[in-house]
Amino acid sequence: MHSPIQIRERFLKLLREHDHQLPLATAALLVAAETRAECKQELALAQLHAWCVELASRMAPEWNNLQRLVMLRKYMYEELGFHGDAENYSDPNNSRLDQVLTRRTGIPLTLAIVMLELGRACGMPLHGVGFPGHFLVRLAGESEDLLLDPFDHAKTVTEQDYHVMLRASSNGEMAFDESFIRNVTAREMLWRLLQNLKLASLNNGDLATALACIERLLAMKPDAAIEVRDHGLMQYRLDKYKPALASLERYLKLWHDAPDRAAMERHILAIRMMLVGASETP
Repeated sequence: MHSPIQIRERFLKLLREHDHQLPLATAALLVAAETRAECKQELALAQLHAWCVELASRMAPEWNNLQRLVMLRKYMYEELGFHGDAENYSDPNNSRLDQVLTRRTGIPLTLAIVMLELGRACGMPLHGVGFPGHFLVRLAGESEDLLLDPFDHAKTVTEQDYHVMLRASSNGEMAFDESFIRNVTAREMLWRLLQNLKLASLNNGDLATALACIERLLAMKPDAAIEVRDHGLMQYRLDKYKPALASLERYLKLWHDAPDRAAMERHILAIRMMLVGASETP
């Protein structure tokens, strides 16, 4: 059994790897393990590996990528029973890879991680695609790349489909940009996973997990202004006023024209008054 400190240290060590060597599934399991003592990341990783070996054994060497995709769909979604969790989409467990592997359900990003692990073990050129509001997977290597929806049995996503998805996720406020369908790195997927777990934990009232996510996001990008601000706000909510003050002051230094500057200045003033009051209490 590893302590949260040891798990965090392992996570930070992985971040020092070059992106193409960063083991995404391992890192995602460490994200889950730090704030969930019941997480057995070694067992979960072994299970995922066993599935990869089994799927690879079913692939004929002469098959092309489209034939391999048919088998991947059948194995992952029909035999193993993975599916998108439409009913409890915002459940934090949908962003915890160990729970996704156990429950066979998740959100597009975590199901994409499973799909990428399975497909790459079979030599399939799969890549994560950071589409706004709905993570996708790209199958390259054919006459035309295919975009696939890991949330819905890896079905093919057409240009019309992703325009509809964008309108739905942004309430029609976001215009399509080609960058939305570019491949993303393992590090970018890990960033998005932490963002998802942070938001789901906040919605669930789990401030400790949200703070742990923010701290790991800042380990990846120390000057990410929004995360610096949220670190301060979270510390404030947890009655840790000195680190809250330091983070909020740093936020305003990082982002001079922050749209919420006035609100953050009020928070800073209130924290300073509380700290003065605390120091004057006999």
